[in-house]
Amino acid sequence: MRGKKYLLILLMALTSLLAYVYLRKSNFFEIDACLDCGGRWNYQTEECDSSGLKKDIQR
Repeated sequence: MRGKKYLLILLMALTSLLAYVYLRKSNFFEIDACLDCGGRWNYQTEECDSSGLKKDIQR
């Protein structure tokens, strides 16, 4: 019983780590920051089109 509990915790931690790495490797956080500041993400150039907004987007 105790071993199953630790295995489940280990699998959950590994899944969370893999999801974080995947999102970090993709532009998810950069796109999210762009959209949060009111900008528009250009998927062709992979840049934030802020349309006159002066807020910086950091990776």
